[in-house]
Amino acid sequence: MASTISLVSERHFLCPLCQDIFSSPVTTPCGHSFCQACLCGYWTRHRSDYCPLCKRLFHSRPDLSVNRILVDVCDNYRKTRPESLEESHDTPQVVDTDQMIQERLKKVDRLRHSLQLLKNSCVREVRESQKVFSALVSSMEKSHKAVVTAIEERQGKEERIVEKLVKELEQEIQQLRNGDTDLGPCQSQQSHDELCGGDGQKSVAVSTTSTTGYSERRDWSKVSMETDPCMGVTRRAVSDLMDMVKGELCRLSKAELKKIQNYTVDISLSPKTAHAFLSVSDDRKQVRHTDKHQEVPDNPKRFDRVSNVLGRESFSSGRYYWEVEVGEKIEWILGVARQSINRKGKFTVSPANGFWTLSLKSGGQYVAYTSPTVTPVGLQQKPRKVGVFLDYVEGRVSFYCAETGVHIHTFTDSFTDRLHPLFSPGRQHGGRNIAPLIISTSFCSI
Repeated sequence: MASTISLVSERHFLCPLCQDIFSSPVTTPCGHSFCQACLCGYWTRHRSDYCPLCKRLFHSRPDLSVNRILVDVCDNYRKTRPESLEESHDTPQVVDTDQMIQERLKKVDRLRHSLQLLKNSCVREVRESQKVFSALVSSMEKSHKAVVTAIEERQGKEERIVEKLVKELEQEIQQLRNGDTDLGPCQSQQSHDELCGGDGQKSVAVSTTSTTGYSERRDWSKVSMETDPCMGVTRRAVSDLMDMVKGELCRLSKAELKKIQNYTVDISLSPKTAHAFLSVSDDRKQVRHTDKHQEVPDNPKRFDRVSNVLGRESFSSGRYYWEVEVGEKIEWILGVARQSINRKGKFTVSPANGFWTLSLKSGGQYVAYTSPTVTPVGLQQKPRKVGVFLDYVEGRVSFYCAETGVHIHTFTDSFTDRLHPLFSPGRQHGGRNIAPLIISTSFCSI
């Protein structure tokens, strides 16, 4: 097989879009192959589903599945390429200058095209940000005006009530001075009821002394007014604004996740790295904790104290996304880890030690294993499927609730080593956590 592959030109193993060896290659109905992430990203940028090579238009986006044969061929090619390169140094090579020039000219065109796509993307993002922030500012201004109007209206209402009461009091004072004994409590009852909320329960009738002969009058000492009637108005308005911002944030998260899903890659588990208590399925898509030590050969790649398993794929550039079904499990860990991490003995899971992970602990708490201490993560809804997004160049590892698009947590760091997906299904906990972690092959519609 190796000798056959060595006779094939390297261009047969290169993605036409990224010009690198295929990663999770897929084949279109017209027969052309591309990296899955490259093709999905191309379709998203161009907003049309057609073959980048022959321009054949697909009326609906084809169902793409990874070409396993091409994956195996590319893996074999990677293994044989260093040997063929070393052998090529032994004999003089004829350099086709014209071909080299043409290849570089094509690369220049591709770079310029990529630059234009980048500019267009940035312009769209700026416009979107202007739209979002303009709407937020407008909502804040409207909310502030509404608060001011409500306060002014309440102030005016209270002023009118007090002015009416003062007028009636002055009238009563004048009548008392004139010796008018016909004034009864009913005359000012309406105004007082308004001040007391309409029920008049604060009214108290008292009797004057028998020597004056005056009828019963209101006890004005019981009449008062609230001097801070607008307490809480601003807080309630800000609370409403926060709800609106949360809604907008949720919308943006969903839109972001839809873009991220274009970087979906096919992930499989590496049994060589699995702790002896873990069982990896034959298709390498599921892992469960068995609570029993399995007879597996030890090797430098296998975890011997911590129940982890790594993905076969490793990444040193680019963007990648995958989803994992966690279902109703009560404990798990997901994320990425450096290829060079310590796999023997006990260690602390943290970015400082080469782990960027999110976990559901057996007590029901979600945490991000940050340094130097863990960071609790509050979630209103328990995710049944978790999306993991790695942006190697930007140094970001993000987690999403795949069903709702809600952003859970993002690590920001600088990566220098190759990174592998990491999985830990957690212990069985008496059968309550026996379900496996499942690498998803279908994605949620959000």
